[in-house]
Amino acid sequence: MKSSVIYKACVSLLFLGMVACEVNNLDDENKNPKTDYSSYNYILATEDASTADITRFFSFNLEGLDAAKQYDLIQDNQIFVNSDPSTSSGHQFFKNFIFSMAKDKRGYSSTPGLFRLTLNTSDQVFIDSEIYIGKGNLFPSRKLALVNDQLGFYYNEDSGGQTIQAFNPLTMQLGEALDLRPFIKAFRPDVDFEDEYGNNLVRTGSLVMDYKDDKLYVSVVFLEEASFNLISEDEENFYLAVIDIPTFSFEKIIQYHGVKTVGFFVSENNPTTKDEDGNLYFCSWGWNQFNNHNPSKIFRIKAGETDFDSNWEIDIESLFGEGRIAQSIMSYNNKLYLHISEDPYLFESSEEVETRNGLKLSYYEFDTVSPENYVKLEVPASNPASRMNVFNIVDDRLFMVVPNAIAPNFNGVYSINRQGALKKEMQISNKYRPTRFYKLGE
Repeated sequence: MKSSVIYKACVSLLFLGMVACEVNNLDDENKNPKTDYSSYNYILATEDASTADITRFFSFNLEGLDAAKQYDLIQDNQIFVNSDPSTSSGHQFFKNFIFSMAKDKRGYSSTPGLFRLTLNTSDQVFIDSEIYIGKGNLFPSRKLALVNDQLGFYYNEDSGGQTIQAFNPLTMQLGEALDLRPFIKAFRPDVDFEDEYGNNLVRTGSLVMDYKDDKLYVSVVFLEEASFNLISEDEENFYLAVIDIPTFSFEKIIQYHGVKTVGFFVSENNPTTKDEDGNLYFCSWGWNQFNNHNPSKIFRIKAGETDFDSNWEIDIESLFGEGRIAQSIMSYNNKLYLHISEDPYLFESSEEVETRNGLKLSYYEFDTVSPENYVKLEVPASNPASRMNVFNIVDDRLFMVVPNAIAPNFNGVYSINRQGALKKEMQISNKYRPTRFYKLGE
């Protein structure tokens, strides 16, 4: 009898516990979009200091934060609203939306897709719409170009190895698709499009997808091996397809000598940026997986032009020493901001914890008229940030996330305004490294 009573009591407590859990997690199922963005409209995306596969989003009010205080994003839950939509941190954002290109937290093999995030009425980030993207390669593309409210582009490898897909960012409806395969074949007649197992060897838009002056610029990568996105040691150029946006038609393929890759092969670290004059800049780390790496360089296409500018370049090694790289780029106030390693970048071990927490990168401002002139900003150095672009422009200021996993190194956010004034915006405990800084509702 006694055991029966205890059993019933335990079952009752278990039931109450389940109900309590359901009540506590109700907001996780809140799919009602927020309409009032006058508060809790700033969002900090983070990754767990121990693994980049654990991402979280925190909404908050920027005004009123104490820059001298170190916040615990979880414990200070009256200030920061925590959410976990199980996506990557994203990069592109506009109006009420953030766009992410991966979910399910499985690192480089995460589920690809186009996931549109927004805030619900509980100020939590959730997926309000998504578009399926298949993959024909072990490492899916995570590049996206948003031209305006009605038009964006992404690489849809599953529907064709060299296919660029148009879509409407507001309605999330698909538009036309453009297959670049015949144009690539004409450019390089002896190209192998697949290996013996049917894996795609020619990827379009996996490294670069950006636009300017009614032209879409799409990277074309010729792989030696599909499994690790290896580019041949014999390759000496970086290739871009130029597409006319109004007619969505192919125009030409251009090439830049001395560079093989731009950015990181499976990351939303956007490696391109436009300045206010209309120049389009490209940031090459020199990354080539297990093959030899090229020197890190910054190069551009000038406003009004559709070919690379052969008279302008920033060679990171010549300025900072052999093996140094630029990992993030952003143009602001017609100046160029770069995140540059203080020591040689260890590509072979860059994802290992010891290397990731030991390497340091600093923040620099470059004069684009005279690119040999630069200033090191008075911002604390950070850990490497292979999956993130540390820069974003919000409220007409350039925000810089400073990710550091080990205390007492600073971990948080700085900003700079058009007058060149630096400001420490917020500092957070080292458990979560900041990856993106957003503001929604504009």
